[in-house]
Amino acid sequence: MKQIWIALALTLPAWGITTRTFRVTTYKEFEEGEAHGVLLSSLGEATSGFATTRVDLPEAAVFSSTIAPDGTIWLGTGDSAQLYAHDAKGLHKIAKLEGVLVAALTAARDGTVYAGTLPGGKIFAVQRDGTQRELAKLEGADQIWALVLDADERTIYAATGPNGKLYAVDVAKGKGRVLWESGERHLLSLVRTSDGALVAGSADEAILYRILPGGTARALHDFEGDEVRAVAAQGSTLFVAVNEFEKKNPPPANAAAKPHGTKMVLPATPPPLPPPGRDRKGKGAIYRIESDGRVEQIFALAESYFTALALQPDGSLFAAAGANGRAYLIAPDRTLFTALDLPERQILTLAGGAAGVRLVGTGDAGALYLVDPGPPQEATFTSKVLDAQFPAEWGQLHWASSGPVVLETRSGNTSHPDPSWSRWQAPRAVRDQSGAIASPNGRYAQFRARFGKAGILRDATIYYASQNQRPRVVEIAVGEDPNGRLVKAARTTGKPRSPLVKMRWKAENPDEDELVFRLAFRLEGEKNWKALGGPEPLTAKEFEWNTEAIPDGIYELRVTASDERANGQGRALEHSLLSAPLLIDNRKPEVVDLSISYPVARATARDSFSPVSALEFAIDGGEFHPLLPSDHVFDTLVEPFSIQLPDGLAPGEHTLAVRALDAADNIGAIQQVFRVAP
Repeated sequence: MKQIWIALALTLPAWGITTRTFRVTTYKEFEEGEAHGVLLSSLGEATSGFATTRVDLPEAAVFSSTIAPDGTIWLGTGDSAQLYAHDAKGLHKIAKLEGVLVAALTAARDGTVYAGTLPGGKIFAVQRDGTQRELAKLEGADQIWALVLDADERTIYAATGPNGKLYAVDVAKGKGRVLWESGERHLLSLVRTSDGALVAGSADEAILYRILPGGTARALHDFEGDEVRAVAAQGSTLFVAVNEFEKKNPPPANAAAKPHGTKMVLPATPPPLPPPGRDRKGKGAIYRIESDGRVEQIFALAESYFTALALQPDGSLFAAAGANGRAYLIAPDRTLFTALDLPERQILTLAGGAAGVRLVGTGDAGALYLVDPGPPQEATFTSKVLDAQFPAEWGQLHWASSGPVVLETRSGNTSHPDPSWSRWQAPRAVRDQSGAIASPNGRYAQFRARFGKAGILRDATIYYASQNQRPRVVEIAVGEDPNGRLVKAARTTGKPRSPLVKMRWKAENPDEDELVFRLAFRLEGEKNWKALGGPEPLTAKEFEWNTEAIPDGIYELRVTASDERANGQGRALEHSLLSAPLLIDNRKPEVVDLSISYPVARATARDSFSPVSALEFAIDGGEFHPLLPSDHVFDTLVEPFSIQLPDGLAPGEHTLAVRALDAADNIGAIQQVFRVAP
């Protein structure tokens, strides 16, 4: 079915009434809408996804999380460094810790939760009853970004800033020591691999390191970016989230180039830490690194960045974004899904376990979302608002789906849906996944899809016809100046001694219909217009008019624009514009009654229609010199004049040449021989 509607949309005749379409079929087009409990696939499909339950928190952000062995989900918040727990009985506030942000959490098998805070670089041990104690203060550290327990849970490893140190903390003694110094500002991410090694991601150089328990380290990979924000390990395979942010003070253009690591490949400043607020702008990419060192980029965001990663039991990867309120799911075959689309614009943490991602914590406004892998009770996709630009008549809604999917539409005349919009309505006379849109005509519309279990929507198209808008001819230009620039119609053709008049015009059409043009002319004072340019309308916005066969005179030109080829009878509209009066004068002026009585010559220049505008004379083929008429003003059809010939001409015959120019740039000339006595 999807292929049928593609063919229909592409074969609409260009000459017919303009029917337009609003279509959602690609991943990008689905992403422009809003999904609730729906997975949006890079294959261009929408299907029922995860159920979520929102739980409010009286906090600015939920920044860190971990799942304890008993299934309790622990949450660390900012701006007041609170510790919460969520279990089958709900959400519980456990403890207020020293600092402004609980930036890192990890849970031990005995139920103890270890929390790293900032500022101050302290690690706290907290029990379920709220009992807390300061386990360690890490000298030289102000921020603790990640905590990882060793397999025997005797050592906690802490990734810190602002000096990029990795600490090992003896749990029993509460003693911390520097295990390794990276030389960078921050170690932001940390994970323990199956062989007992640690993998850490840095900022500001975005380098991934492998550190052995004894403190020996080597770089695994250098990325072109500002930070390795998150790392997840699956066996010997690593998944890495790398971000690059807009620089507030970019280096000068002539600055020496700095060596770069692996560059992000995007789809079509290190800011101050702690982590970003909602106004931080950047881009991010996720890479998969195999045990043999092979690096492959598997996903990228051009206008957002990544904040957290979590692996699913089936090997798929959850990735949270920090600027668009979305969490993405990347399947092992690299199929991409938009898994969550939340009203809060920042997702800062993901809590995953054996059952997969169970919780999402947000910034922008502090909240947590409980994630259920089962189908939601209500899964809906709502398209972005269709703007028809002008009042529109709705036609059919076509779609391609399988399983239980119900489509509805609504419409209105405000750019954002409000109570004045119509209610959601199913299409009428549905047959073969097509039906007439029941929503009232208007400028704006949306469609909504409601999904049952295993329902899939692959394509939806709204057909509509906007109210036709009148075209306008906004300017007519006639002639061309010596530099080839258009000049507005005036009493000159702009082409000396040529009967060809070049015309150009500009037209506007708000709804971008195909336009045709008709030309007409008339002599000033006449009532009737005469067609120009042949029986068929013109499609170009220029015309060359040969005026040789028409009488000299002052003419008006008319250009009429019509959208008849894009609209049927009764819908087509047109508009006309008149040019400024245009002089058509193809006859040359004359120089008559030339008499020469050396050293004076007298004559008269006259033209049949346009005023004489210039006079010149030359002796014996020499340079022409300008003349003035007898009254010193060129303003009439007849201009008498006299010439004071040069003194001292040699005795004998000489030749006087006189030429006259009229206002239409026609040139007339005369030549006469005269004698100078010895």
